[in-house]
Amino acid sequence: MRWHHMTGPEVVQLAQQTDVAILPVGCVEMHGPHLPTGTDGFTAEKLADMIAEREPCIVLPPLFYNINHQMRKYPGTIGVPPDVVKALYEAICDEAARNGFRKIAILICHGSSEIIAYHLQNVLFERSRREDQKPKPYSVFVLWIGDALRQLRAEAEELWDSPPEKVGHGCEMETSLVLAARPDLVKLDRLELLPEGEGPYFSKTVQGATYQVDWIKQVPKGYIGMPHLATAEKGERALNALADHYAQVVNQIRKYHPERDV
Repeated sequence: MRWHHMTGPEVVQLAQQTDVAILPVGCVEMHGPHLPTGTDGFTAEKLADMIAEREPCIVLPPLFYNINHQMRKYPGTIGVPPDVVKALYEAICDEAARNGFRKIAILICHGSSEIIAYHLQNVLFERSRREDQKPKPYSVFVLWIGDALRQLRAEAEELWDSPPEKVGHGCEMETSLVLAARPDLVKLDRLELLPEGEGPYFSKTVQGATYQVDWIKQVPKGYIGMPHLATAEKGERALNALADHYAQVVNQIRKYHPERDV
């Protein structure tokens, strides 16, 4: 079901069977000394493949280039301006629709990217409501893995050995996902255990609010939590649960009619 593995005629044939495309979205950023900089993209691609095995859809080539302002202080990070990313999302959606896939699910595995995707949704919605602009011939759905992981954490607490406060960037959960998706790129032997097995080194001054912080001061090693507890089995269980969940969402997307909601 991977678009970039198929011939042109095969893409046309699949478009006659389903009009849903998944765009796996990751990034290029440091995830500590033990995970590849493409961690989010590899997770998104693997999850998209598993969704497509459960529900008919095409998987677009994964998007690794993304917004990444704070992580640019760490080595290996590539950050792209938000307006460029939004324009890229729209251009990819335009091309997917031109090829017959008019329902595009943006599967986001990199934090803050959902904000840009929501902005694209708003632009498309406003364009559809204005008489002086021709609406785009497609619909965009945002699948933010962070929401699904929080739900999975609540429903399957026994899956993880580290406590909730030690879950985050490059942690046991994220490391397990990569061990399941790309085990050849994980280097657990390079881990430098954090004090008391956790990070960040100090908490934010203002709790209960979102604001910019100098994250490299909070997490100088580029990761938090207890990734040494990660296993491929945990990652596989999590990915299967996520794929089951999103397959149900894609099934609803396939049945979606924009005339009803817009």
